[in-house]
Amino acid sequence: MAIEFKDYYAILGVKKDASPDEIKKSYRRLARQHHPDLHPEKQKAQAGEKFKELNEAYEVLSDPEKKSKYDRIGPGWDAEQAPPPRREVRPGGPDAESFAGFSDFFESLFGGARGPGPQAGRSFRAGPRQGQDIEAELPLSLEDAFQGGEKKLSIAAPALCPACGGSGRQGRGFCPGCGGVGEVSRGRSITAHLPAHVRDGMRLRLRGQGAPAPGGGQPGDLFVRVRLLPHPLFKVSGADLETAVTVAPWDAALGGEIMVPSLEGPIRIKIPAGTRAGRRLRIAGKGLRKEDGSRGDLYAATRLDIPERTDARMAKLYEQMREAAR
Repeated sequence: MAIEFKDYYAILGVKKDASPDEIKKSYRRLARQHHPDLHPEKQKAQAGEKFKELNEAYEVLSDPEKKSKYDRIGPGWDAEQAPPPRREVRPGGPDAESFAGFSDFFESLFGGARGPGPQAGRSFRAGPRQGQDIEAELPLSLEDAFQGGEKKLSIAAPALCPACGGSGRQGRGFCPGCGGVGEVSRGRSITAHLPAHVRDGMRLRLRGQGAPAPGGGQPGDLFVRVRLLPHPLFKVSGADLETAVTVAPWDAALGGEIMVPSLEGPIRIKIPAGTRAGRRLRIAGKGLRKEDGSRGDLYAATRLDIPERTDARMAKLYEQMREAAR
């Protein structure tokens, strides 16, 4: 009979060359997601099976010796291993035995005495831990990005469960307030200071504004990703801006002046004689701010506009222009 091979890397959603930290983070995320107490009654059994599978995968991949043997041998890698010691079954029916491993998991995850992996079975005293880092997105108008300064944003951030203080436990069971996770989601208002050279995709770090840590540990950090909103007038390329301007045929041919929008108000510029459609006229120093304090440029992309209505006199002039151009 063929031995069923479980791909523990696929179960945890990581690559084979994933680092121990990547394996741990993926395991924590998936374990929270599939914990049976966080699912409706009709889904508990399915979630419990998935949870056990995750626990088994992490127990192997978090132990360097087991992981090496698993990678080297493949199916049947654990055939020679001694059977695991039988867990003590506490009173409470069949669920007491099947969910004993879950309390072990949460004791490891949230500061208890035991957990899966190479440290299983070893007792320790949990000290203060670092809170988790969290990420949020900050949509910004181009005007707000140009002005910089302080910007308020509202985020849904994890907070310590007030019922259990972040331990995830109440008595011998899971905390009903957070389902054993130790955290609840709360809305928070954060003030972020924008640098003068803020750009789309820039990642700002707000120290100590992340998730709190139980036991008096240091809070995590909040990482804010800036997302510039589309602008009706300007295209952004690094620190440079581009806007479209409409030029009359006679100004394009003979030269003239037009008004160009900028982030600081309209600017009057000269149109050189012989300007063709699509020409980009550079207005130095009217773009976004750079990190060194200088500024990018503003480009006015010209497009020609023919009047919709043409009277007899204008038609005659156009005709003369056509004859002269032959």
